[in-house]
Amino acid sequence: MKELVAKRHFVFPLLVLFLLFIPLVTNAQKDDYADPSHIRYDDWVYKDYIKSVQLHHVGWKFSPPIIALHSGDVLQLDFDDLAGDYIPYYYTLVHCDADWQPSDMVAFDYLGGFSQDEITEYYYSFNTFQRYTHYRLYLPNANMQMLLSGNYLLKVFKDNNPDSLVLTRKVMVYENGVRIHGSERRGLGDELYTKQEIIFTINTLRTVITDPFHALQIFISQNGRWDNAIVGLQPNYIVDTALIYDMDIGNSFDGGNQFHSFDMTSLKYLTDHEDAFVDNKNSYEINLKRDEARAGAEYYTFADIDGQYLILDKDADSTPINSEYVYINFFLPLDSEITAGNLYIFGALTDWKCLPEYEMHYNQYKHYYMGSAYLKQGYYEYQYAYLEKGSTVADLTFIEGNHFETTNTYFIYAYYRPPGLFYDKLIGYTTVHAP
Repeated sequence: MKELVAKRHFVFPLLVLFLLFIPLVTNAQKDDYADPSHIRYDDWVYKDYIKSVQLHHVGWKFSPPIIALHSGDVLQLDFDDLAGDYIPYYYTLVHCDADWQPSDMVAFDYLGGFSQDEITEYYYSFNTFQRYTHYRLYLPNANMQMLLSGNYLLKVFKDNNPDSLVLTRKVMVYENGVRIHGSERRGLGDELYTKQEIIFTINTLRTVITDPFHALQIFISQNGRWDNAIVGLQPNYIVDTALIYDMDIGNSFDGGNQFHSFDMTSLKYLTDHEDAFVDNKNSYEINLKRDEARAGAEYYTFADIDGQYLILDKDADSTPINSEYVYINFFLPLDSEITAGNLYIFGALTDWKCLPEYEMHYNQYKHYYMGSAYLKQGYYEYQYAYLEKGSTVADLTFIEGNHFETTNTYFIYAYYRPPGLFYDKLIGYTTVHAP
């Protein structure tokens, strides 16, 4: 009996510790956003002092981060460190499969030169309230080259420690193994006024594709988004060397609406969508004019750049070190608070994600949602995304409306893994502009 009592006294503290530990584990799983050791094979910023991350083709600032293999094309990465001092940052590339998971290869298989290297080009901000250090990297370069086509994850880290991440970015390298011709058309039936269908043909040219129904993977993304990408499409017909994807189900996107925009390329005057400018002596703040919920409203067309943004300071010499950082306040009037989900500022400025720092909050007395973003001078486009609780796909139609006439840019990627190969080749890529 004494032995049994002793065991009970021993088990009780362990049970208490276990029960206390459960919420810690649960919270750690939920809050991996703040966990620097939790790598995402996605576009992600791991430190709140890293801002204005852009990766694009040299010479085309609104391009996706994709280049042709062995073509001489170069990608340019830019970002700011708001700590304002020099920190030695390093980078590496990890080859991934079509689903953005690490390929079963070592760096020696897919990288020429070094497997990791230091970012040596950096500049200190000049004549700005917000001190920052601007970093720039070109890929490929003399020290690192991509040897294979496919997906790569660019990792930037500090202290020469790959686990001390500050940002990751998706990079794609394609071969001209096939020719893809795509187009857009209106949806059918109930989707006639809201959807855009993407149809396309893949001409295999001299590339022999065995079993295209299983070995070939197709991805279609809208603008810069990946959360609503279409995957798993299979050809309807095969005619000679042509794979024809002409279906009516599974290939459509919400047309959505044109993007809101504001221009703060100059801080000397207010532009059309700016309502008030506040000089806080050691920082700047701009209140935007109130936006309107456009769901159910008539569609109006106007030019936009599909949710992208451009860093630019017209008051200076347009170098990346003269642009100021500004607090931008967004306002969206609604009669009541939405309880089934949350609203977010959304676009390229948020990496096309619903992030906590861009969440809108409801003011019950003034009956509007308000959000804020700390942005570098430039031209920005955005929309308001609704994210239902439990969902991972942002809904831009809930607030903004949905129209088949909306202009969008679609990207089609074709991945192929031949028999005996241990990675997915990106054998073709094209762009479709709608409508």
